Order: sequence, then C-alpha cells, then structure tokens
Amino acid sequence: MHYWIPGAVAATLLLSGCSLWPAAEKTAVNEQRIAELNIPAGLKAPKKPGQYDLPAKVAAGVSPEQMDLRAPMQVLAVATNARVEEEEKEARVWFERTEFTGDLMPYLQNNITSFFSKNTIDATHPQQLQWQTDWVSSYQETGWWLWKGQELTQQSKFNVVLEPRSHGRTIAVQVKLLEHKYTDETQKLTPISQRREEVHFLNRIIDHIATVELAAIREAKAKLPDVMLTRAVNDKQEPVMLTTQPIDVTWSQLELLLEKVGLEVTDLNQTDYVYYLKYIKAEQGFWDSIWGDEDLPELPLTAGEYQLSLSKTDKGTAIKIKDKDGKVLDQATLDAVYEVFAAAIRQGKLEL
Repeated sequence: MHYWIPGAVAATLLLSGCSLWPAAEKTAVNEQRIAELNIPAGLKAPKKPGQYDLPAKVAAGVSPEQMDLRAPMQVLAVATNARVEEEEKEARVWFERTEFTGDLMPYLQNNITSFFSKNTIDATHPQQLQWQTDWVSSYQETGWWLWKGQELTQQSKFNVVLEPRSHGRTIAVQVKLLEHKYTDETQKLTPISQRREEVHFLNRIIDHIATVELAAIREAKAKLPDVMLTRAVNDKQEPVMLTTQPIDVTWSQLELLLEKVGLEVTDLNQTDYVYYLKYIKAEQGFWDSIWGDEDLPELPLTAGEYQLSLSKTDKGTAIKIKDKDGKVLDQATLDAVYEVFAAAIRQGKLEL
C-alpha cells in the first residue's frame, strides 16, 4: 500500500530550492563608453558637474580608508536669538538682543564664562572680547557593562572671540582651533577634522546659552497670571474683554480658545481682525476623556451666528462679541461668557 504525504513532498521541494528550475543564462554586457564631444573652434565646452567626481587622491590610487571623507559638522543655532549666516565658512554664530538677554555684550560674556566654569575648562582672558582655553580633553567609552571606562583620545586648545556689530544689538561668537593632538600619534589632523573640532566646541557654547535662555523664559512665564483676560468697558460704554497681549498674539490664541468652547469659525477677516462664528455646544473629545480634562461650562448663548472683533488699545487688545444682527452682547451675558473663556484658558494654558 502506498501513502501520499503532502507535507513531505512540500518539504522536499523547499529543500531542493531552485535546483528544480533551470538556471538563467548569463549574458555578457558590452560596456560602451561615450566619446568626448569635439568642440568646434570658436565655441566653449559646456561645464561639467563635479559633485560626483572621485577625490583627486583616490583617483591617483590612494585608498579611501586613508582619507577623512566625513561630512563637515554643522553649527546648530538652537538658541532662539541665534542664527548662522548663509555661506559662512568659519565656526561662527550670531546672537541678537532680546527681552531676555538685556544688554547683549555682558549677557554673552557672563554665559561664556559660566560655560567654562561649569565644564571645568581653564581659560585665560588676554583681551576684553577674547578667551584662550587650556587643553580640552575628549574621551571615548571603552569596555562594557561593569568594565566600562573612559579613554583619552584627543586634546585641543581653542580661541573664543566676540565680534560685535557697531550698533551693539548683534554679536558674533567665533571659535578657532589653536592647538591639537591625538593620543594616537599615527592620526593626523585634516581640514575637515579641524572644522569639526571648532564647530563641536562652538555648539557646546550655544547649547549652554540656549539652556540659560530657556530657564529665563520659563521663569518669566511662571510670573504671569493664569489668565490675563479681564472685563472692561470701551469708549462707547460697550462691555468688552481686555487682554494685555498684542493684537497678533491675541488673534492666534483666540483660534485655539474658540474651538475649545464650541464656537466654530465659519469665516474670518484678518485685516480687520474679525472672526465670524457659529455657536454649537462643546463636546468633550476622546483624548480629553482619556487624560481626564474637566468638562468646560456651557456658554450662555443661543445657537446661531456671532461676530468676535479685536481692536488695539493703549493697554493691549479689546475683544468685542456681537450677535448676527451686529448687537453687542449685554454686560451680564458677556460676564458669563468671560467665565467660560477664563476656564478654557486655564485648561488649555493659553496665552490670554
């Protein structure tokens, strides 16, 4: 008696691989080189792009492993008041004066000095706007788990210079490599390696300044009240809401606020700072229920269309709400609307 075992047959076919099918024939490809263009006399040859050309040393027979083919490191202007100019060839970054920096020159001097102190870098001050560091060491991690350690790989000395513009509101910080040595004497410093060392040290300075700036921004924000929005009366004795924020900031923050309280924006006129609204009852979203956000009180408005307009004042921005007929909301209704707005501002941590 013969037994048919499908699984065994399938396994046999899989193990046999491609031996069941004839091997594809390999055909030789004849490489054809296109001859160079013959340029007639009196005409110029077109320019050849060189971005894909082999480096001259490689074309001459030098092994690529013996060359530094790494991409140059980029200056990371992570501070809000920092920028890098286009086509910049040096390790240089520009800082602008802001409300958090105050006078920019002492601000940068203090931060660079604190950077040296925090990282235990010895530096001399040969000139008023210049620092020269002692040896700055770089290490790489060796070993693994309980046997991890740090091994010295290279040391560098840097020159840090401040370059102020004449008006004093813009100052550049530039880093230059003065001396360098590898622990491995067979390694040589290449132009790319030199720039990488300069940019890396400059990025460390920028990161320190950005950290100090972020702490100042958080401190200033913590001093602000939860809600800057208040109730007031304008020159026409109409009830309005007033915020100390500029009109452009108020305009952008209101778009977030209106959505939270169930006011749908149907149209807008940013030139005149007018929102055209339709009131629908706000519903708690899925993520609000997941994260436990409290339901906002319902606006004391009937369903329908409304207008919300902004105007500049000497104290900030005034917010006026009208119904579809252009009638300004009465004081009692606006007071109740204000309470809902204030609750939404606190919940959404809006800048209003």
